[in-house]
Amino acid sequence: MKRIHRGDDGYTDILGLRLPKDSPIIEFIGDVDELASMIGVVKSILRENNLHHIVNSLTEIQKTLLHIASYVARGGVGKAISPITQDDISILEKTINNLWSVLDINKLVIPGSSKESALLHLLRAVCRRTERRAATLLRSGIIDSLTYVYLNRLSDWLYVTALYVNKMKKIEEDYL
Repeated sequence: MKRIHRGDDGYTDILGLRLPKDSPIIEFIGDVDELASMIGVVKSILRENNLHHIVNSLTEIQKTLLHIASYVARGGVGKAISPITQDDISILEKTINNLWSVLDINKLVIPGSSKESALLHLLRAVCRRTERRAATLLRSGIIDSLTYVYLNRLSDWLYVTALYVNKMKKIEEDYL
């Protein structure tokens, strides 16, 4: 742990550089950190409800998110190896398709039917913000397209998982 606090001027050290704390890179890393931290909160609630298979998936997602943050902190494309492979995306897509096959929803869902699904919807919203920040990094050549696609699929995974949790708990969704 560093003992010298150098961020009081609105800048931080990363990539061997001093970057403004509101730079797109720092904003993105902060959003990834927030998403991974919020996943920890959701995992604790899901664990209490014996939804361990979702908790296990969320733990793997947290690890991937931390790898993404590290990748960007090390310089991204050209300086670090992408943490995402096509297999990572395929795993999310397969799960999304499997969950959709057991759901019968074709209306806009209003979050809040259960605490667990509401928290997953909140994660989805944070993930979408993270994805919007990632779009800037993608266009700037800082992250690769697989990393961007992973975040896009992750928000879909969080959405369908929120619906699946309510189905498992036999809770009706609220619709628009």
